[in-house]
Amino acid sequence: MDSDQDSPEYDARTNAFKTLMDKVYIHRLPSYGNTIFFSLGFLALTCLVMLALTGITMAFMGQAWWLMAPLGVYVRSVHLWTVQAFIFVLILHILVGFTTSGFRKPRRMVWVFGAIIFCLALIQTEFGYGLRGDFSSQYRAVSGADFWNGAHLGYWLNPLNYTQTFALHVAIIPLAILFIFLMHYILERAYGISKPYRSDIKVRMVNADHTKLFLRGGALVALILTLAFFFHSPYVPAVRIADVATQDSNLMMTTLLQEFDRTSDTATYFDSIDPYTFDTRQVFIAVPYEQYRASAPTGADAWAAFNSEPADAQQADLAQAAAYAAATTTDAFASTTNPVIAMLDTLVPMAKSGLYGSLLDQESPSTDSTYTLRFLSDTGVLEDKATSLGFNTAAWGMMKDENGHSIGLPPGSWWFAPLGLVNTAFNLLSNPYGDRDAGIILGLIMIIFITFPYIPYMNRLPEVLHIAPFIWRRGEAAEDEQETGS
Repeated sequence: MDSDQDSPEYDARTNAFKTLMDKVYIHRLPSYGNTIFFSLGFLALTCLVMLALTGITMAFMGQAWWLMAPLGVYVRSVHLWTVQAFIFVLILHILVGFTTSGFRKPRRMVWVFGAIIFCLALIQTEFGYGLRGDFSSQYRAVSGADFWNGAHLGYWLNPLNYTQTFALHVAIIPLAILFIFLMHYILERAYGISKPYRSDIKVRMVNADHTKLFLRGGALVALILTLAFFFHSPYVPAVRIADVATQDSNLMMTTLLQEFDRTSDTATYFDSIDPYTFDTRQVFIAVPYEQYRASAPTGADAWAAFNSEPADAQQADLAQAAAYAAATTTDAFASTTNPVIAMLDTLVPMAKSGLYGSLLDQESPSTDSTYTLRFLSDTGVLEDKATSLGFNTAAWGMMKDENGHSIGLPPGSWWFAPLGLVNTAFNLLSNPYGDRDAGIILGLIMIIFITFPYIPYMNRLPEVLHIAPFIWRRGEAAEDEQETGS
């Protein structure tokens, strides 16, 4: 009996696959095209496939699985290490294209598509961190929201909205990267591997070594899987409002009072635009209090009582409530009928029980955790914890990723280290318009980066640096060794 491999159907499938691969592969290239320098695009594609596989698996299994289950933690770690490899390979790929002037006519759009992919990848990584479900997600979401607000995009891009972030990270940005990647490769295949920009440098055309290409891809996969096994993705539990209220009830009460009298960071937020147009008194006090009373209607309605008072009486209530929140003992206020204090005394125990945070999340499902994260940000707990971990935008752009004051493994967003330099150089952290200015600066850098091949004089910089001959000679030497060995 003939095996399946001897059947005509098997031969037809094999021939069809070979035909398809023949149309996809680049078959002839300059001698240096078989070096590692020109395998980087394929390695980036390898990372994309791994990111898709691990990402789809995590999305299907859910957050509890990737945070707690041993296999889920490993898959999450593979995903994180693949991100590290992807960004590293893209940077090397860009450097090779830059040093060899691989963006010269007619290949300018090859560079443009590749540069857009890199910019999207950086944005994609931060949205991914926002989905992880730990402290990193919370702090990065708040910091990212400040950046997008400063860049005048806060109405459309809100990292505090988990549903929106999930859609961007899992579907919209990956599809955009995939489409642009296809355009990038189609042009690359049409033009072929870039040749030396100097006419006096001659290169041989050789056959592409696809076996070597796949071996390098396999080695990268093995390295990522090994690193993920020994160095797991870090995890610091998320901060909950219930934790804050339990550990420091005075802080909880003080923050509630600031939301009530509209003096909190959220109530006074201004960073180029103000996306937080909601009334903090209504969101953080009135609605949770009224929802609680609807389920347990006991005692007088303090919210109604406060609203029925004249303005001067309301101010007196707020002043007394401030003293109450700051007091070490509340004995002096035992007989008060202050409606503000009555509401605080209702909301703080609700917060300790976890009910308050749950009610905030239910207020406006379309904004997801916006209310919860803004309240936590107003307490100052997120910033304090990030500082204690050496994990904030001042610490080289959040490159430490919750590993404390030493850079551990896996590293954090090391690719944002220049952000720390920008913050320092332009004193953006103490500037009330710092996020706006950062958005403008980084936006201009991205525009220059993407349009680099079209900028006169600047696009001749690689020729001035004259690094490319090193890459070309390495290729020639490698081919000579291969021919000698054969």
